[in-house]
Amino acid sequence: MIQGHRLPFRADIQALRGVAVLAVLIFHLFPDLLPGGYGGVDLFFVISGYVVTYALLARQAKDPDREMGFSDYFKRRLRRIMPPLLVALLIIAAISYLIYDKRLFHSFSGYSITGLLGVSNLKLISQQTNYFSPDEYLNPYLHTWSLGIEEQFYLIFPLIFLPFVRTERRWHFWLAAGALWFASFLLAWHWSQVAAERAYLSPLSRFWELATGVLLALAGVTSRFKRLLAKFKKFAGLIQVFALLLLLLSFALLSNKGSYPMPGVVLPVLASAVLLGFGAGTPLAVLAQSNGLQALGAVSYSLYLYHWPCIVFARYLFGSQSGFWLPVALLATALLTWFSYRFVELGWSRSASLARLGLLGGFGLVGLALFDSQAQRLRAPLGLATFSEYAWTANDPRPIQQLLPADVSSNDAIASALTASQIEQLAPGMALQLTMVQATGKAIAEERRHLFVVGDSHAGSLLAAVRSLVAAKTGLVGFVVTPPGMGGCSLLSYSFDPGRCSVYEAQSLALVKRLAKPGDRLLLPSLRLPRLSPRLQVASYVNPNTPVMGSHLEPALRGLQASGVQVGLLAPWPVYNVLGKQCLGWQQQLKLDCSQRRADFESDRAPALERLMRLQKRLPGLQIIDPINLFCDAKTCSNWRGTLPLYADHDHLSGYGSAALGSWLLKQPQFRSP
Repeated sequence: MIQGHRLPFRADIQALRGVAVLAVLIFHLFPDLLPGGYGGVDLFFVISGYVVTYALLARQAKDPDREMGFSDYFKRRLRRIMPPLLVALLIIAAISYLIYDKRLFHSFSGYSITGLLGVSNLKLISQQTNYFSPDEYLNPYLHTWSLGIEEQFYLIFPLIFLPFVRTERRWHFWLAAGALWFASFLLAWHWSQVAAERAYLSPLSRFWELATGVLLALAGVTSRFKRLLAKFKKFAGLIQVFALLLLLLSFALLSNKGSYPMPGVVLPVLASAVLLGFGAGTPLAVLAQSNGLQALGAVSYSLYLYHWPCIVFARYLFGSQSGFWLPVALLATALLTWFSYRFVELGWSRSASLARLGLLGGFGLVGLALFDSQAQRLRAPLGLATFSEYAWTANDPRPIQQLLPADVSSNDAIASALTASQIEQLAPGMALQLTMVQATGKAIAEERRHLFVVGDSHAGSLLAAVRSLVAAKTGLVGFVVTPPGMGGCSLLSYSFDPGRCSVYEAQSLALVKRLAKPGDRLLLPSLRLPRLSPRLQVASYVNPNTPVMGSHLEPALRGLQASGVQVGLLAPWPVYNVLGKQCLGWQQQLKLDCSQRRADFESDRAPALERLMRLQKRLPGLQIIDPINLFCDAKTCSNWRGTLPLYADHDHLSGYGSAALGSWLLKQPQFRSP
């Protein structure tokens, strides 16, 4: 028991908070400089478990006769967490509404409410989203995943640990708690190998990290643990130096390119546990005396809430290659952090009654719901259209029919996704997304020629190009084949995943074989380049021996060629680190990201073309169709043309870009025949 022994304030914990938030901030600002800085979140998890338990023990030591019940515990958690979070989410939602285009605002609006309810991580899991995905760098709520894990842990904390804060900790508690810790650790290790996204975002696989802090705090007030530490007293300083170096080393060496979160996160968790367990001795005393780390630790919660959305919004407005985004992001982060800490954390959170906080929370939830309702209202004109169905003007989406050239739009085309039963009739036993493109009011006839476009979402973004070709070519029927809910399964890809994509590869090629006739054409978007982000340069791209396709592709292409089908590979076109909409109007002048030197792009894609030509040598007659002159002039490649963007996002073509590709293909020798 700890009665009669008041627990001291731990300045070293405040300093460690400063270290954690600084690591995360540097990682988000300069991922190349500190590629494992996201390990600061793991440090936060251990600290959170430790502090929530340490605070309860300290209150019990101060007032032994007062029991800490569930109600008292939840009141303190709500006061600490909810007011700053609610205000931050309202500010983020308002700025998103003001600066994001309609589709982008709609894409991320739902995260405001899930962030408030503490389930953002579960939403990311349900959408099979990778935290390191390039598409998520514009999600201003992305960082709330870790808050969700902490809040979910705080909900179960009273059931598992609170009874043992108030009573003698017996051996059966340590046995049960140890079993839960070990189960979570094993689950995290297993998921890291088979479902890394789930391992990263699930509270089940993160439980052991927070529980490490809890068990450490509970053990720290026992006489047995104190005697154990006393045995290492002579070496405490050396052990802490080693743990601190291990922590810093983990920030420098961890990377999302390896298996994560396990085993990599063991390093920051182990280091954190050692530093917390030995207390504020040397060298932690040096950290604890650092005014800078103390200040960062004090504002760490508000700083964490605001740093990521400020980075996201600054990059969105100015582009990551300009000289504007960094000072704007830092200044906005500093101002909002000061406002939140001064007026919310030290103000409303402490002074307002629970009734007033509840009222504030109710109004805040209504406000977030109103923003979300605006996003849902925007869904009506946008519908469920794919990348290629719409292109953007400065303010509103327009149907692609309005963008087709005059000589094509006069003979308009429609595209319709076949139902599962229709696909079953065409190709029994296949699970595909099949979109058929044919001239208006015409049925499929046996004598018609077919154009097949097969791949992942990048094949889907060529829908408008297929429509242009079908509208211009009498008797042509188009089929766009994509994997339902399985982005990334391109048939030629630097990230081809045999375990996930082989079934789709086999089924899509079998469908083409079943429907194709002599004279038909198969078109494959091929080997798209890694997006221009330093966090996403993959080793497989520069390693010429990495397989870029599954076992079914080459034999299937050879068989299709033998049956008279013409096979074409679309050579890679440029990709960008900004959305197409971000490069219109005044933003075009601020963003260096909106264009690139043609010579640089051609140098970047040279390994891709070399691999395509190797395949061409093995399959005589295979055509490589290079649309670089559509996307680049003699010196520069740009992601817009006139007042419309060529891209819907970073590398998927917009409706306008896809239609422009269709018009360009019509002029190529392979497509000039009737």
